[in-house]
Amino acid sequence: MLENDVAEMNGEAGLLETVALDRGQEEKVVARFKADRDEQYREFFDKCADPEAEIAKQTAAEHFTYAELEENDVDLKKLQGWLDKIRNLDFYGAALAGRRQSD
Repeated sequence: MLENDVAEMNGEAGLLETVALDRGQEEKVVARFKADRDEQYREFFDKCADPEAEIAKQTAAEHFTYAELEENDVDLKKLQGWLDKIRNLDFYGAALAGRRQSD
């Protein structure tokens, strides 16, 4: 599937299968993948606070314009795309994968 995605973007891909030297090495690699994804999830959750605060401010001021709605929609779509990218790399189920921003 990944190779097809790369080919569709006019790229070249080669796939390799690896085998860990031992169980300990495999666990280290998996732990590293999970830690990297958790860091990405943390950064994502931090960025979610910005639009959430902006929407609360607009709501309190009763500032409901079409332009504001469009801007919020664009921000939401960017966040959704970012989260999709993180999830696509979360092969091993990082601890923060199921966390909600408010947790």
